[in-house]
Amino acid sequence: MSFKVLSDTADSWAVLLPEVPDHYDGSAALLRTARSLFVHSWFDYEFMAVGCLIALQAVEAAIRLLYPEAEKVPARALARRAAEDKHLPQNIADLAITGFELRNQFSHPATQGVFTPGMAASVLENSHHLVALVLASVAVRDAESI
Repeated sequence: MSFKVLSDTADSWAVLLPEVPDHYDGSAALLRTARSLFVHSWFDYEFMAVGCLIALQAVEAAIRLLYPEAEKVPARALARRAAEDKHLPQNIADLAITGFELRNQFSHPATQGVFTPGMAASVLENSHHLVALVLASVAVRDAESI
């Protein structure tokens, strides 16, 4: 695994995200950080786990855009609600819920988490897909409210 391979892989995820207005850039900014950490894990392997944590935070930030009034509601509940409201297919909401459980484990660690490049790539790529789906749903909702 070279720095270039990591960089090219991260670049392939960046194009999965739609253009968003600045006020919806929170999840995209978190994903930029996650990609940078993934690439720079070539220098410091622990960055890989931190990049995954940040990517999963981006998923939560995106889902919270659907329900801005629900700031105290747990992310898992919002993912279930997004499926019920047809913003996400049930299997995708289940993937988000699993990601939130993983994120919670990394947020309250007994020790440093470890990811292989393949594991991290899966988490980051899926996080980009999830955020893209949610942002598309937010855009549709916003267009309908105009």
